[in-house]
Amino acid sequence: MMDSITVGAKIRMTEAVTGDYPVGSTATILYIDEMDNVFIEWSDGKLSSFSDKQVLKGFEKTGA
Repeated sequence: MMDSITVGAKIRMTEAVTGDYPVGSTATILYIDEMDNVFIEWSDGKLSSFSDKQVLKGFEKTGA
């Protein structure tokens, strides 16, 4: 679980928030819009968006 969302941060999914990627998948936070939607780029280059609450609950920051 993360305590804050930072653009550019590398993150790892810790809970299944999407069926498209398995737990443990990594991504980079690209953008946060005015509605608190968080846009991420997965390690394979695909894009997804989640609510800020989903990101805070289902991801953790990685050391990279």
